[in-house]
Amino acid sequence: MRYNHRMSDLPLYESPEDVPAPQPREAMRFERITVTPYADGRRVKLNFTFPPFQERPSVEAWVTDAQGRVVAAMSLIEAMEQDFEFTLHLRSPEPRGAHTLRLALFYLLDEHDLDRRQVVDERAVPFTIEPPY
Repeated sequence: MRYNHRMSDLPLYESPEDVPAPQPREAMRFERITVTPYADGRRVKLNFTFPPFQERPSVEAWVTDAQGRVVAAMSLIEAMEQDFEFTLHLRSPEPRGAHTLRLALFYLLDEHDLDRRQVVDERAVPFTIEPPY
């Protein structure tokens, strides 16, 4: 993954006291989530941020259609950054209509068992895929 940070993207603080403190796992929450369908109707742009952290969190994201079928999914294990942008490709013949992005912010309880986790924040963001024409 390549990062292109512009000077305007870097947070500036007037004093050291203004710098946000890294959060413990129990206090971690998503700060911002946006989902933007692309014009082709087959992909969505996902952006999310969370605050500075003491321990590296993980994220699972999945998209369901109006019938509840999972049409896209991704996992981010032990994040190193706070701000993310992904493109999710929708796996259905013609993805149209109501969809829901679901996100879980979690910590692994056992590095050898990825199913053992502590979920600290969950979100659901509804969106609509319009026909491309």
